[in-house]
Amino acid sequence: MSDNTILTEYDDLLNDDADVAAIVMRERLRPVQGARGVFFPPTFAATGRGKSDYQIDRFGPRADDPEGAQKDGVIANRCTVDSVPSQANRLEARLLKYSGKYIPKVTIRGSRVGQRLIDLLEVGHRVGDAVVRYSKDGDKDGFEPFETALKAYVKGDAAPLAKLAPTSLVFGHWDSRDSAKKSTKSKARRLIRSEIVAFNVQKVTKRSQYWSSIDPEVSQELEQILKEAKEAATEDPNTKNSASQLGMTDVPVPESPGGVIAFGPIERTTIIALSGLRALATFKAATAAGVVEIDAVKSLALRRYLFALALASAADHGVWDLREGCILVRESKTENGETVADPTAFTAVTVKYSGDETAFYLPAKDVATTYLEAAARAFFGEKEINGTKALALPAPIVLAFDPSGANAAVSKKGGNNSGELKRGRRTS
Repeated sequence: MSDNTILTEYDDLLNDDADVAAIVMRERLRPVQGARGVFFPPTFAATGRGKSDYQIDRFGPRADDPEGAQKDGVIANRCTVDSVPSQANRLEARLLKYSGKYIPKVTIRGSRVGQRLIDLLEVGHRVGDAVVRYSKDGDKDGFEPFETALKAYVKGDAAPLAKLAPTSLVFGHWDSRDSAKKSTKSKARRLIRSEIVAFNVQKVTKRSQYWSSIDPEVSQELEQILKEAKEAATEDPNTKNSASQLGMTDVPVPESPGGVIAFGPIERTTIIALSGLRALATFKAATAAGVVEIDAVKSLALRRYLFALALASAADHGVWDLREGCILVRESKTENGETVADPTAFTAVTVKYSGDETAFYLPAKDVATTYLEAAARAFFGEKEINGTKALALPAPIVLAFDPSGANAAVSKKGGNNSGELKRGRRTS
């Protein structure tokens, strides 16, 4: 397939007159240890004084009977296995290998103790993150070019931001922070939205016992100290056993969430919002009369590039190693006594405004990469290096987190309008 052919492969989805709302991908999953295996969803902060727990939405009178509800074809509950923001960060991380190759390279140093440079693709809130807002580029304000691009986006031109931080358009951003710098209030929806949920789950619990490797009888003095620590904790419920905290005594661990068993399906649903993608545009230079028009050619190049990024993140499928105790693979089937892949476990369709669905064939990873390269060359342009045409990406940007700027913002937010350190506070 020629470069020009692959570049125009999906134009029928990206042109203004397209009638396709979205691409919808569905993936059925199972725990790596097999169906009905215990797996661990994320825990979320509790409301008020409660304890953190799984997010399980309960439906109807069968909420306490998920196994029976599944047999009867009824939904008893729905459990969040990987949330939409978490999936966005995981998909974005899959594009790290293209940073500096097909994606502009932006890195930040100094925001984490003892840690290497972090790539903008690893930053949770992307261009709207505080680590970008409070940064320096040499002696200049590091956020300034991003602020300019965000202001252009608010006015309807997505190209400047796409040429600086394109994943902030693909996976969304919201520059909403109230700070020492005025927020642009720029907000971009996710063009690709994904989540993993499980249905009809039964929550299980766990208990454990910590056995100390220290025998108190090895020393009369130690035995006495451990005894006193235990007595102090017994007498005052607000006092913790210091010996237990140091791992010197046996400690039973109370009952806690021990994962869930899914009697129903575990499903990952991914949506690429083509209607949202087609809403993005860039403009021609203003005429002498001040008239500004959409540049159809450059707008199509913009959409191709962002769509290529979304496709590349979706096509690079693999194991969903979400956290300890939660490794998910595609649902399989049994044939002749052996467990084999089930080709129906993953489906993709295009959904038209009318509701009609047509099969969509997600490109293989290498094809998706080829499309991304072609789209990037068309969007950023090319330059000649030693007689060879190369992608003309912007020069890499290395920012440095600015603690003093962050401190001034916190001080102002806290009521110290001068943005200076309070008198008497140490500065080093």
